[in-house]
Amino acid sequence: MYGETKLVVCNGDESEPGTFKDRVLLEGNPHCVLEGLTIAAYTIGAEIGYIFIRGEYPYAYKVMGEVVAEAEAAGYLGQNILDTDINFNVELRQGASAYICGEETALFEAIEGKHGLPRLRPLYPTKSGYLENLP
Repeated sequence: MYGETKLVVCNGDESEPGTFKDRVLLEGNPHCVLEGLTIAAYTIGAEIGYIFIRGEYPYAYKVMGEVVAEAEAAGYLGQNILDTDINFNVELRQGASAYICGEETALFEAIEGKHGLPRLRPLYPTKSGYLENLP
């Protein structure tokens, strides 16, 4: 199923110790974050989006959850957006604040609910997809 379905991911788990730029965006301008994710999804034809938020940012998680719910209620997310054939659903994932989740395959592992550890390479996600790298 996932081999044909395109996904887009917003990584809001920082990655550099002592930084909080993602938190500022997620809490201070959440609509802009969701709009950017939606534009990216439309551009590549993705039907599923994930917003991955650092575990120490429960308020950012709450804010983004409210913004996603508002967009769904207004018809800007979900199935047949604004009575078109465009479908785009967004799911939030809360990370365990692992620095390594800045690496793309570790991020994918964390989104799947596993420990955020990098996958063996080759088979890069840009070549084979999200769930296609599983052994």
